[in-house]
Amino acid sequence: MNIAILGGGGVGGYIAAKLSPICSVDLISDSTNEVVIKEQDTITKYDIPICATPPKEKRYDVVIVATKSNVLLEKMKKIEKNIDEKSVVLPLLNGVLPYILLKKHFAATVIHGAVYIISNKQNDGSIEVKGKGAMVVFENINETTQSLKAYFEKAGIKTQTPENIEKAVWQKYLFIAATAALATYYNQTFGEIVSHHLEEFRSILEEIVHVARNEGVALDEDDIQKAIDLLQKSPTNAKTSLQLDFEKGRKGELDNLLGFLAQKMPTGNIAKIYRELQLRF
Repeated sequence: MNIAILGGGGVGGYIAAKLSPICSVDLISDSTNEVVIKEQDTITKYDIPICATPPKEKRYDVVIVATKSNVLLEKMKKIEKNIDEKSVVLPLLNGVLPYILLKKHFAATVIHGAVYIISNKQNDGSIEVKGKGAMVVFENINETTQSLKAYFEKAGIKTQTPENIEKAVWQKYLFIAATAALATYYNQTFGEIVSHHLEEFRSILEEIVHVARNEGVALDEDDIQKAIDLLQKSPTNAKTSLQLDFEKGRKGELDNLLGFLAQKMPTGNIAKIYRELQLRF
C-alpha cells in the first residue's frame, strides 16, 4: 500500500517517521530536508523519501493530510493527479472545515479524522514530541482503512475508530480551539492556563459545546470535563501550534480554529478573542 504524508511539520513528520519502517511512505513537503525526532530523551533520524511534489506516475492508496489549514487546498493540488476516487484521504488538521473543503474539491474517499499529539518543529528542523506519542482517530470504512489501522498500531501509534466519528472530531476541536484561544491570547503555556485561566477555559468550552449542538453534534458536560482533565494532564510547558505561529509573526490557522466559531457565535468570548487576535496583524 502506497501512503503519502502531506506536510512535514510536527504531525506529518512524526507520522511519516513512525510508518516508514512499516510500509511504503512518501513525505510530500517543500520545507523538509530530513526527519529527526526528539522523543523521550532519544534523538532518531529517519530515512524517508521526501519530495516537494510526488512522482508523476505514482498512485497513492492513502493520503494523510497534515498541512496547515490556510494552505490546505494549495498543497493538495500537488497530489491531485496521484489519487483517484478509491484513494482514502485522511485529514488530521484541526477543526471541521478541512474535511468539508476536501470533500468539495477532490475526487477521493475523504474520511473524518483527528490526531492527539503534542509535537512541534524546532528551529533546527527537528521535531520534538512531548507526552506519550500520538493517537489517531478516524473512520474505518473499508479494507484500506483497516490496513491503515494495522499499520498505525504496528508503528506504535494508537488508534480509535469510533462509530460516531463526527462527535470524536468535535471533541478534539473542543479541546484544541479552547487551548489555542487562551494560550495564544495570553501567550501562556498549558500549565499557566491551568493556574490562571481555568474558569475562562471552561467558559470557552461551554461556548464551543453550544456551537456543536447547533451543528447537530451532541457534546455535553462530560466532554467539557474531559477537555479540562486533558489540559491538566498535559505537559505544563506545552504550547499550541497557533501560539507558536503567532510568536513567529504568522497568522497560522486563526481563521480555521477560531474564525469558524466566531462566525457561528459572534457575541461570545471566542469571537472577542478572535477579533483581538486579528488586530495583532
